[in-house]
Amino acid sequence: MPLPFRTVVAVATVSALAGGVLSVAVAVPASAAPAEYADDFNGDGHRDLAIGAPYKSVNGAEAAGGVVVSFGSAAGLTARKVELTQSSAGVPGTPEDSDHFGWSMAGGDLDSDGYADLVVGADGEDVGEYEGQGSVTILWGGPTPFTSSTTTTVDNPRQWQSHGLDVAVGDFSGDSGADLAVIEPGAVVVYRGDASRTGPTTPAYTLTVPGAQLLNWEAAVGDVNGDGKDDLAVTGDPGTGRPGTDIYTGQEGRPYRMQRVDDGDTAVALGDINGDGFDDMATSLTWPETFYVDDPSNGSGYVSVRYGSLTGFGAPVTLHQDSTGVPGVNEDGDTWGSSVAIGDITGDGKAELVVGANGEWIGDLENAGDVTVFRGSASGVSQSGVVRISQDTAGVPGAAETNDLFGAKVRLADYNNNGKADLAVTASFENDRSGGLWTLPGTSSGLTGTGSVSLSSADFGLAGGSRFGETLLD
Repeated sequence: MPLPFRTVVAVATVSALAGGVLSVAVAVPASAAPAEYADDFNGDGHRDLAIGAPYKSVNGAEAAGGVVVSFGSAAGLTARKVELTQSSAGVPGTPEDSDHFGWSMAGGDLDSDGYADLVVGADGEDVGEYEGQGSVTILWGGPTPFTSSTTTTVDNPRQWQSHGLDVAVGDFSGDSGADLAVIEPGAVVVYRGDASRTGPTTPAYTLTVPGAQLLNWEAAVGDVNGDGKDDLAVTGDPGTGRPGTDIYTGQEGRPYRMQRVDDGDTAVALGDINGDGFDDMATSLTWPETFYVDDPSNGSGYVSVRYGSLTGFGAPVTLHQDSTGVPGVNEDGDTWGSSVAIGDITGDGKAELVVGANGEWIGDLENAGDVTVFRGSASGVSQSGVVRISQDTAGVPGAAETNDLFGAKVRLADYNNNGKADLAVTASFENDRSGGLWTLPGTSSGLTGTGSVSLSSADFGLAGGSRFGETLLD
């Protein structure tokens, strides 16, 4: 960018950096209630969605990055939006090559004012003398959201730290307030929530583990052991030739590592698939040939599902395209598991599992991409009635094309407030790398293409080649 060396940015400082006029930050009233939804940034009672374009050029700076927030309505997501870059009023810094603003995003009410706040990571940010240190910006929600912001401080900064490689929000310390976890390749840095707009900015503690440290990649939040506190799963590569995922359980004071399992590396999601009150975990490995593992997918990629309990996760159930009931065939380079999501599409109290495969061929269309949807059941992931959806599915707008990368990212949330999770899925290379977003409504009978809506990068006013949908809000 670079940002100032100390990256705590007060509101007045943000205004000076961005050249904008900002509202004055005030302490949150004691009577303020936390936001109902962690992704309702303007407080209108509808979930919103932040879509990242971290390779977007801004003011001539290549891959400076940007974020589009699509505001929700009673009918779901809309083209009504706010676009955020480091040249936007209220956002600190200056766009520069390879900042990757929007590389990671999470939502939650960090100042307990009743509005969800948006956290954006820029893992390539230069800060002071440290190239690639990375930065994390908290953009405050409100009736007119994102007009002010602050950024996190970094203890012991260094070159290529990649602070903000991923971000996650949850009550990890058990005090009923939202905390912020920032993922770096070698650490998880936790910032406590604070009922003011000058925090959280200072790290409370850094989670590390003895032995082989994970080369962290992606995180997910849920309640694995059913104690009402948020737990954190972080997947990555421990450098041992095997993949790995660390599970930190929330507790008063600070989280602690409850377990490490030998699967994951690409993507991770948490949710209650079997409806027993304990969140379950899905992790994926899309390039298994790079690890010393028995690969059941022949290079296609596979997903491991583990079921939660009071004491953590048990043995994995492995799914791939040659598993019973799963549509498709294992083919090298399908990247089955490029993204995963868990949410209750049918509203029956048991969550579905969605697996993206952005490298899947549709007929002879290379890397067109698709998603696979598994029903939840009392016994776990059901391999009956598995649905495969692409742009060639009836009711889904558009058509499958070579190198669309449909399924690049998937997310499940109830955007139309009918008690059933809807699927948001991106194709970041759609229309010559411009990108696009699709939403498929949840129903009691499952997910089909009926009622699907698409929003292109052009619908949001983005220039071609922005790779809109490269990332999604966690």
